[in-house]
Amino acid sequence: MTFRKSKYKTAGIQLCVFENLLSKHIAAHLIPQEYSTVLIINTGAAVISINSRKVHLFINELIVIPKRSDCEILLMSRGLCISTLSFTSEFAFDNSIRWPHIGYFNFFTAQYASKIFLKKKDLKNLMYLLALVNYNLKISNSRVFKKELILLSFNLFLYELAGHYYRSSWNEKVKYSSAEKIALQFFRLLEIHCRKQHSVKFYADALNISSGHLTKTIKQITEITAKQCIENALILEAKILLQNNDLTILSISEALLFANTSFFSNFFKRHTSMSPSEYRLKLHSTN
Repeated sequence: MTFRKSKYKTAGIQLCVFENLLSKHIAAHLIPQEYSTVLIINTGAAVISINSRKVHLFINELIVIPKRSDCEILLMSRGLCISTLSFTSEFAFDNSIRWPHIGYFNFFTAQYASKIFLKKKDLKNLMYLLALVNYNLKISNSRVFKKELILLSFNLFLYELAGHYYRSSWNEKVKYSSAEKIALQFFRLLEIHCRKQHSVKFYADALNISSGHLTKTIKQITEITAKQCIENALILEAKILLQNNDLTILSISEALLFANTSFFSNFFKRHTSMSPSEYRLKLHSTN
């Protein structure tokens, strides 16, 4: 497969494959501040300031830059070629198979950006997945299951990325603030208990903090409240269950511990603008 330089930008995601940087000013547009950004050095080298910390990046190195980071390219070599994938928290939520993905969530809530070195074969595999994301983003909106194709390719890329971070001995030890530690513990609990536990109080009690403190902390880290996180997780669980036609709306409602199907349907429609039945019909439609 031969890669060709390409760019893509739409609501919530910005992707750039094999961009040759001719000036530092161009690079500034490739690292949007309100996005989390995965930056790969394909050729060349650069020195980047990330929140006043200098990071030296060389060929085959990759760095994840958390959102709201103050970034500036200080130095760059001739022939610098990079690839970037930037996305908002909202895009990650809308395009996650399960939420939260603890496997890669840590990297995007990290207080400090950290880099890793990739072997050539590992970089090649990662670039193939990045190209797959790019391809699925650019296909026609009339394409059946376009959203599902984006979802799967986006998650494949991020899982592969998480795997490299876990395995890399180059990865510096990431330090978390007390708020980030609470957030990570909350999301781990949420992934386990979201189907059965819908109250903020349950998670706050499990963390030995007040509901108000948990809500404030989650809002600080994710820009949405703990209650919204719980509801988002419930919606994704419902969408997963609705993919199984053998499950009735009643059985799904009971599995998620809603009082009745009417309450479940109203909750689902409030968040998706569709009833569970309408969502199921749309999901399996071939029109």
